[in-house]
This record gives sequence, structure tokens and C-alpha cells, in this order.
Amino acid sequence: MRDYYAKKIKDSFQEFNFSPNEISILIVLKNNSTITTSTELKVVLGVSKTLISRSVDSLEKKGLICTCIDEKDSRIHHLQLTGECKPILKIIDEEIGKINKTLFNDVSVEEMKSLKQTMSKLQKCVEKEE
Repeated sequence: MRDYYAKKIKDSFQEFNFSPNEISILIVLKNNSTITTSTELKVVLGVSKTLISRSVDSLEKKGLICTCIDEKDSRIHHLQLTGECKPILKIIDEEIGKINKTLFNDVSVEEMKSLKQTMSKLQKCVEKEE
């Protein structure tokens, strides 16, 4: 699903020349405050370390994210969205809203509740494993 969203959103950002992976990174960083490193992005997105590195470098060059060295462990670099990213994130949110309207048009409230419950159960299982 994440790939579908990224590909659909990419079409709205042709002027910025974003890759689907760059868009996915922006979405993950915006929606998951606990995910702050390239290693975590690699796991969550299921892509190679090289692709994450290339995408992070590109987003840094565009001024949309920055890296901060961890105070306790200088080997760890935390990724943060910059203020320049806010207009981009607003457009992404609008596009996600449009996609959601299309995708969930024929999904009932009961089905959405069931989906939410199932996702919560899955999340709890993942948390137990960590």
C-alpha cells in the first residue's frame, strides 16, 4: 500500500523530482516520531541501505531533512524534517486525502473499525516481539 501511495503522490510532485522512496521517507518521518534513523527507515520501508542513503542524501540536498548526531552515541545520526518541508507535507497530506477517498469509497464504517482493530492487534504482536 505504501508503494501505491508513493507512486500516486509522485505524480503530484513532478516539479520537485521526488522518487517514490523519498516520498515514503517523508511520510514515515512525518507520521512516526519514533523512527529517526536510516536503519529504522530501512526496516520499516523494506528497502536496501543504499537506497535509503541515496534518498536521505537527496532530501538533505533539497533542504527537507537534516541529520543530528545523537548526544549519547556519535555513531547514530537522527533524521529530522526541516521547516522547509512543511509546504511539501501539506501537499502530501492533501494527496493522501484524495487517495483515501478513492480507496475507501466503498468501505463501510464497520469494515473500517474491523480493519483498525486488526491493525491494532498486529501492532501489539510486533511490539511483543521487539
